[in-house]
Amino acid sequence: MRTEPLLDVLGGWSRQTGPLHLRLSRSLRRAVEAGALGPGTRLPAERRLAAALSISRSTVVAAYQALREDGLVESRQGSGTWVPGTGPVRSRREDEGRTFHRNTVLAGRGEAQGDVVEFLGASLSGRGVLTPEILRRAADDTAALVAASGYQPLGLLSLREAIARHMERWGLKTRPDEILVTNGAQQAIALTASLFVGKGDTVALESPTYLTAIDLYNERGAALVALATGSRGVAVEAVRDAVERRGARLVYLMPTFQNPTGGVLPERARRELARLSAERNVVIVEDHAHTDLALDAEPPPPIAAFAKGAPVLTIGSMSKLFWGGLRVGWIRGPEPLIRQLTRRKAMLDLGSSLPSQALAARLFGDADRIVALRRDQLATGVARLSAELKRHLPTWRYTKPAGGLTLWVTLPHGSATALVEVALRHGVTFVPGPVASPDDSNRDHLRLTFVLPPDVIREGVERLARAWAAFAAGPEKRLAAVEVLV
Repeated sequence: MRTEPLLDVLGGWSRQTGPLHLRLSRSLRRAVEAGALGPGTRLPAERRLAAALSISRSTVVAAYQALREDGLVESRQGSGTWVPGTGPVRSRREDEGRTFHRNTVLAGRGEAQGDVVEFLGASLSGRGVLTPEILRRAADDTAALVAASGYQPLGLLSLREAIARHMERWGLKTRPDEILVTNGAQQAIALTASLFVGKGDTVALESPTYLTAIDLYNERGAALVALATGSRGVAVEAVRDAVERRGARLVYLMPTFQNPTGGVLPERARRELARLSAERNVVIVEDHAHTDLALDAEPPPPIAAFAKGAPVLTIGSMSKLFWGGLRVGWIRGPEPLIRQLTRRKAMLDLGSSLPSQALAARLFGDADRIVALRRDQLATGVARLSAELKRHLPTWRYTKPAGGLTLWVTLPHGSATALVEVALRHGVTFVPGPVASPDDSNRDHLRLTFVLPPDVIREGVERLARAWAAFAAGPEKRLAAVEVLV
């Protein structure tokens, strides 16, 4: 097994308590028992893993020995350390453990974090958004719904009407019957994967991109094609090549305030992609979860605005602009595709929560105020994080995003995956570049969110600076620092 994928599986192993070799052996044990390290998996050589984790080789040797004593791994002379060929019965495919552990944010939520500053989840609280007046009116709306069964797979009509009006603000004319309400954008992506992607099908998506999108298309057994992206999005020719030469069945993009780069795909490129979708009948899923979060100029209309009748599906979400706790998202697309997606959703849950939808519909009526509130918050956050990075980590580089919630930072040298383990021992964590990349690339990049309170941002960057100083000192000094911390 290559070292980088194993680091994803281990997640935040060093944030536990106790000696380092016990922390590592416990994390490896969980990975074996969960099936993330399946039978026949060869573990990295002790020296390689020690270098990747910034710990001593003796720590890895002791962790492997503990696993051998419990029969979880075995050593073969001349061929290293292996997980035995038989293992516990699993109810999922062997690669699902790997899929889950790619998402650092999701994996970390199941563990006590302690005093760790997390530059992980890019989301805002509902303070100042869910006002008492809106909550009261939403409660009245819900009371009027209880006489019926409550099952509305397509979604509450008043909410679909509100979403349609909101999308017209984006420059995309929309009818309520072109919208399916989902349990957040995450379910929307999962539904597109379920309908259009089977094992072995090719899916093209940006690198880097939204972590969970990688998980969901991986879970379907797709072959992923990585499309390099930046401040101006993907190259149309790269998308065309993925479709025409590599047979991509679906293309997943974030054309507006891309996560994590904050880039914006120009209108000309959107028009060309719309034409490609129509000509090749290829499904384009455009994720617009961040579209209202501009830090600069307003973006062009969605790709679907130029793709009448083409299989372009536009995903939106209440989570970033309003509040993630609502779990309200949507898919907008041609009616035949929306009907197929609705049948899939009905099999899963018969429809999303009506009280959440009633509240969501009311919130759209206050969208102008909330958009202004969020943009002020994000402008303050990005300025604060930029100032702290300039002060404490001046060699780290990034392009100011046009919108969104994150900075995509380039390290002057070294691996972000290795750095994250050092950072955890200094009480701070972030998303390393390979975790956000379908091809495990971007090893010298990391994602930082700027939605944290100012004092937390300041403390977090100071901890990052101490971690970087230890990391950049070189293996010998770094290992000495580890012994002091332990």
